[in-house]
Formats: sequence, structure tokens, C-alpha cells
Amino acid sequence: MANRIWKLSILLLFLPVLEACHAQFQKELRYLDLYLGIKPDNNGDIPVEEAAGFATYIESPDELNCDFETECLWRNSPTDNLLDTSDWWYFKKNDEKTFPVQIQPGNPNIPKGEHFIIAGNTTKTPNGAVLSSAPIACQKGFSNLTFSFWLYNNAQVEVIILRAMNRRRHLQVLMRPKMKCDFLGAANEECRVEIPPIKEPFRIGIRAFDLKDNTVGSLAIIDHIRYHGKICQQSPFPSSFSSLRIPPYDPSPMARMSDLSCERPLRSCRWGNMAKSQLSEWRVGRSIDRWIDMFEITANQSHPNSSFLFLAVDSFSPRPYSSLTSQVIPCSQRTTSLSLKYWMKTGTQAEICAVDEDGVALSCAYLEPTDSPGPITIDLDSYSQPFKFTVGIIAFDESSFGLLAISELRVAGLLCTEPAPPVVTTISPPVIQHIFGLQPGNGRYVPYDLSLNCDFTKDYCSQWVNYDGIVKYGVMPRDSDVFPVPKGAKGNVAVFLMQNATVSTLRSRMVPCSYNGRIDVEYMKSQDAQIRICALEQCVDGNDGNGTISIGVSSTTPFYVSIEASSRDDAVAIINKISTSGDFCPLKTAEQTVCDQLVCNFKDTFCSYETIVEKPGDVPVLKTENGATVTLSGGGIRAVLLSPTFDLAYPSILTITLSQSTFGSRVLLCPDVTSDPTLCHELSGPRVLDSSDKQVMFPLDIGARSFSLVLLHDKSIEFGPATFSIKAMELRTVNNEPMCF
Repeated sequence: MANRIWKLSILLLFLPVLEACHAQFQKELRYLDLYLGIKPDNNGDIPVEEAAGFATYIESPDELNCDFETECLWRNSPTDNLLDTSDWWYFKKNDEKTFPVQIQPGNPNIPKGEHFIIAGNTTKTPNGAVLSSAPIACQKGFSNLTFSFWLYNNAQVEVIILRAMNRRRHLQVLMRPKMKCDFLGAANEECRVEIPPIKEPFRIGIRAFDLKDNTVGSLAIIDHIRYHGKICQQSPFPSSFSSLRIPPYDPSPMARMSDLSCERPLRSCRWGNMAKSQLSEWRVGRSIDRWIDMFEITANQSHPNSSFLFLAVDSFSPRPYSSLTSQVIPCSQRTTSLSLKYWMKTGTQAEICAVDEDGVALSCAYLEPTDSPGPITIDLDSYSQPFKFTVGIIAFDESSFGLLAISELRVAGLLCTEPAPPVVTTISPPVIQHIFGLQPGNGRYVPYDLSLNCDFTKDYCSQWVNYDGIVKYGVMPRDSDVFPVPKGAKGNVAVFLMQNATVSTLRSRMVPCSYNGRIDVEYMKSQDAQIRICALEQCVDGNDGNGTISIGVSSTTPFYVSIEASSRDDAVAIINKISTSGDFCPLKTAEQTVCDQLVCNFKDTFCSYETIVEKPGDVPVLKTENGATVTLSGGGIRAVLLSPTFDLAYPSILTITLSQSTFGSRVLLCPDVTSDPTLCHELSGPRVLDSSDKQVMFPLDIGARSFSLVLLHDKSIEFGPATFSIKAMELRTVNNEPMCF
């Protein structure tokens, strides 16, 4: 018997590399057959159901019952180097030999031909292997999990309850049920585990661990898995908040645009679901029970004060997810405004769109987390054809679930058949916002004409920049009862919308030079507005209610031109055209501008970057001839280089040349200086093998505005100080071609 166990220890060597099955392992496999009467089957791969079986919730607990004789809904978890560092392997009994007494407590007399799975190792470092089930939507009441098991040489087994989805490729443990399944159990004893109720989607994991011993080896065997309990057959999230389905609405024609308002979803609401599946549809929430848990917020944050509409989906919800869709609007004679409050779970992305009858988007707006709960207002210009509004989730953190709630949904505007409202004679900023359909422009750094000439009827003229958000863009109203416009004035315009005493500027890009140049600005303004054009320390006022103001400029050095508007009370100033004559040097492009901002060789300079000390443990980066350099030791764990604010003309690739000296140190690219490291992108580390220069790349989306390069080393006690050097930053196109020259 001693010889038999000694042989077994050698055989365990094959387990981590069974899939190779090269000639050198055949001898060990023959020993397993000789001494235990077992051999791998199916090349050691556990027979599992197709991937679709693991992408939907099980409908019955019996689906997890498994004797490993056919395909099962159990499979090896992906290795996360924490809980799972090894695998289970598929074996069968090849003869009628009994297991030796050192393998306990399962039945030693396994019938010939029976299948089971094994995990084992002969390393000094403990290893673990997790077998995980298909997802379960939730569990009502207590359940029981049983399975046969055999252990050898200090190997252990446990049952862990896992979240249905991994997070950053790591298994997420919800709980470890109480259990006692060890080597000292009674002969032929099964492992029996009672699992308490679980209110969210989960998987069951059976984990072998403490698989170690480089002299003798250790192993675990399991078989005959049985799961008994009452489960949910679909995700519990849509039924949260004591929800009900949205009642069908009256399809009769609307009498007024405000009929689309939906402040009491269970009473009168001309909105409904646009999807086939009831498992991913909008519902009406009637309570805020578990609101804090579901949205993962603090108790003092806001919530709806009455019934609300919400959509909750997870990775197993049928796609496409439903959109909350309004009744079709036949046409509108003025700007239509949709306002609402909204709440989104972190990681959820959503948008509101106006679409035509065929579903083609006319206009869309993303719901920004920073604007929640609002209310926010989305405007759509007058439209002569049928259209409707939609609200939907477009993406979410699939390691959790997506959740969007809205309330106080109001729609204002005029149907083509509605009578016009009474005439208003005073300037009201909200009214001006509404009748002009004012919206922000395309941003500061988008492709633009390289001259100062600007016709707002054709584009946003991004060579003219407003920094305070006072200037917005809209359409000159037609036959307005609220704001009379000069005859012939029409089309798109730039509008200074000022409240109380306000001063704002629309400034040009830097003009390299000019010779006998002239700039003309066509404008109109309300009674309490003033407008003027300034350049080279001189200004010209526009004194009339509408007309043209002009200024002459000549300069061999760079300068700016600004259009300044101010007010004593609520007022508007409108620009519809800017034209030039004479000689002007071409402006710089958006690409040249962002290259000037972000490209840097860091030799005794930070260029446009700056080093930030934000919190305890931060240390500044230093300018050196060898680059932007910092050493992190016990006195500091983080250093930050903050980029300037920029706008890209198109998606680009940021290329960083750097070096770092110490294992455990990390280089992160974060959205801002206060970002949690888990929300940042890891560019380099913590596995640092040498301190030579290397290049790392990061794609910058067109929506990127700034970033923080975070140098982090909180392992100085274990690995010693870490020195970082940032040598250069460059920009390349998405085709990996140089962008800056």
C-alpha cells in the first residue's frame, strides 16, 4: 500500500498539464490506471452544455444535477489568480479497483465506467480550482446542494456563492455557506450544504483548495452533484420597486403636445415599450424599497417622489432592450421640449432620441451622470413630418446590471393643429431658449475653416469660441409672437442669452497676422443688450437694434478678435454672419492646436502639463533632463501629471514613452486626478521586469477632454522605492500614423 501511495504522488504531477498529453506524460497516466484504475476521458475536458446554456438563467434546479455522464451546466471558472489558479479534469473509472484508504471519505468502490472530475497539484504554493454552475436568477428560501467527494493529503473543498458575472476577470464571492465537508467525514458521506435565500443573480461554485505538497501531492474528486430548492426563472431586477407593467395607452390622436406628458404613469401616459421581450421592458415603479442598494448610492441622495418609470437589465436579459417610446407626434410648428428627471446606476449609459416613423434618429442626447437627477430639457426644432421620442439604455457595466429610472416626464410645444399662444412682449430667457431651439455647439476643437469668415446658417463656426456657455446656437423663429425679427432674417444664428447683468465673449482663434484687414459682424439685439467688436486694444460698438459693426486690423504678430455682449437686464444679442476683407494669415487647425497642447519631450519641461499634489501621499513630479521624473518610497505613494483641457477633431492614440524601476509599481491613465485606481486604465505594471524605456498606447475617444497620468507605488515596503521617468508623449491616428509634425 505504501508503494501505491508513493506512486500516486508522482501521478499528480500530470494534472496541471493534462491537456498536453505528450509522450512524457503517458507513463504517469498508466500509473493512474494501474494503481487507482482511473484514466482521463475526452482529453480531460469536462463535457459541458453549449455556451448558450451559460448565457441564460436555469429554469429548474434539476438542470444543475450532474453525474458527469452527459453534458452538464457546470464548467471550470476562468483563472483569476486568486480563488481559481488551476482546473478540474474529466476522468472515468477504468476497472474495479478500490481507492486506497488515504483517499476519503467517498465510496472507495466506484463502478467501472463511471465518470467524475479531479483537481490536484504538487506545488509548494496552494492552488485552487473552481467549478461554477450556469447562472441562477435568484433563490427563494433555503436550498440544498449535495455531492460525493474524495480528498487526499490535506486537500479541502468548499462551496462558494458567486455573483453571476465576474468583475475585471475576478470571481466575486457573495457568501460562503456554512459547511463541514472534510477528509474526516464518515465513510461514503456526501457533502451537504444549506444555501440561504439569495435575492440577486448568482452562480454556485465548488472549489478545491489547499492543493499543495511538492513531495506527496494532494487531490480532490467530486461527483453526483444535486441541487434542490426553489429558484426564480428570470432576473429579479425588473420586478423591483413593487413594479407593474406600463398600462396600454389610448391610441386616439393627441389634442395638444402636452398630452405626451407622463407624470402619473399608471393613470395617463402615452408612452409604452418598444420591444418583443417582457424580460427587458420598462415598468412602473411604485416604491423606493431597495433604492439605495439598487443604485448603490448614499441615503441622502435624491429619489422620485411618486411613481416612476424604470428599466433594469443584466447580461442575461434578452436583446435588444426595450426603449420607452412615445405616441407618434404628427408634426410640430415650433420647438418641442422634453424635460424629465433621471437616475442611473453607475456604469449605465443611456440616451434620449427623437426618431421618425421608421425609427431613423433625427436627434439624440446622452444622459450624463453628472446632470442627474436634473430635471434636464431636450429640444427638437419644429418638424413637419411624424416623429416620436425614445428613451433607452445603450450600455452598462456587465459585471453588474444596468438601471435607469425617470420621473416627472413633461413635453411642451405646439402640434401643427394647435392654436398659437398669446403674444408675450417681454424678454424671457426660458422663452428665448424655447423659441430659438437653443443648443450648445459642436465643441471648441472640431474641424473648422481656417479663416475668420463665418456664416452661422451653414455651420457652428468653431473658429469662434465661447468659453462660458452663454453663447448657444438655434434657428431664427418664423412669425414669432414672442420675439419679432427683422424682415428677411432667417436660418441658424449664434445667440448670447443673458440674464440680469451679464458679460460674455465670442473669441476667435489666434490670428497669426493681418495686413489692412477688415472684419464685419451682422447682428441684432434686444433693448437691454450692448454689443461690440474688439481687436488690438480697440473696440467698435453696435448702437442700433440690428445692423453691421466693423473693425480694421493690421498686425505682424498674433492677436485675437472678440465679439463682446453685455446686458443690464434679461437680454439677447444675435450674430448671423461674420465676414472679412483684406489680407489675413490662415488660422491654425484643430490638429495643430491639440498637438501643441499634448505633444511633449519632457526634457527640463512639462510643456502644457502640470504636476498635482491632491491628497496625503502625493508627491510632485520633477523636471529633469531625462524627462518628468519622480521616485516613490515610503514618504509618498502617488504622483500625478495632469493634461491641459483639450478637444480632439477625431479619435486619436496617445503614445507615452516611459520607464519604471520596481516590481509592484503601476502607471495608470485616469479620467481625472480624483479617480479611483480601479476605474483607471493600467498602462504598465505591476509586473515590472526591467527599467528600460518602453512605449505604451491609449486610445483617446473624441469625447475625451483631459486625463491624468498617475504614477502609483504602494508596495515600497515589499519591493523598495520606484523611480518613474516620463520621456515623451505623442499623438497618432487610429491607423497608427503620425498625427503631429
